[in-house]
Amino acid sequence: MQTIRAFISIEIPQEIKGKISLIQEQLRVIETPISWVRVDSIHLTLKFLGNISEGQIPEIKNCMVLTVNGISPFEVNVKGGGVFPNLNYPRVIWLGLEDRTDSLFKLQKGIDRCLEKIGFEPEERGFTPHLTLGRVKSLKGKNQLIRTIHIYKDIEVGEIYVDKIKLMRSQLNPAGAIYTVLEEVKLK
Repeated sequence: MQTIRAFISIEIPQEIKGKISLIQEQLRVIETPISWVRVDSIHLTLKFLGNISEGQIPEIKNCMVLTVNGISPFEVNVKGGGVFPNLNYPRVIWLGLEDRTDSLFKLQKGIDRCLEKIGFEPEERGFTPHLTLGRVKSLKGKNQLIRTIHIYKDIEVGEIYVDKIKLMRSQLNPAGAIYTVLEEVKLK
């Protein structure tokens, strides 16, 4: 049986992607080797599922439906820049997300709990909502990278209106992943 590489996510509006593109352009002056995420691929991952079968899609969608029940549409702020795991060893450059309603955390926790009941491993790390801008390939020029990232630590990019979540297929190819919507569930 063929498997599908999949994840559950929230889409980022074009207006925010446009601003992210400008930030990436400004960061490209850094001499550190960085693999930049294509702007059209940037999304907020709620749960990475790995390889699933087509037969699992209805159960996964059911978890999505159960989780959004009682969660109204909400907004999150794209705010603050940083790196994972830390400034001494930067591997991922990101923009943070501020959720004043805790709805984002409720969604992520609800999905994780429901999917655990049908055999998916729960997330071991704490949920840190973020948008990945790039992945650091080498620590050459690390000090310049740290100084530049520090400039973006308080940046405010805009708001994302969250009114649906999506089950996405991820097909890897040399030019970057290609994403396809498998299922979409609207918040109530």
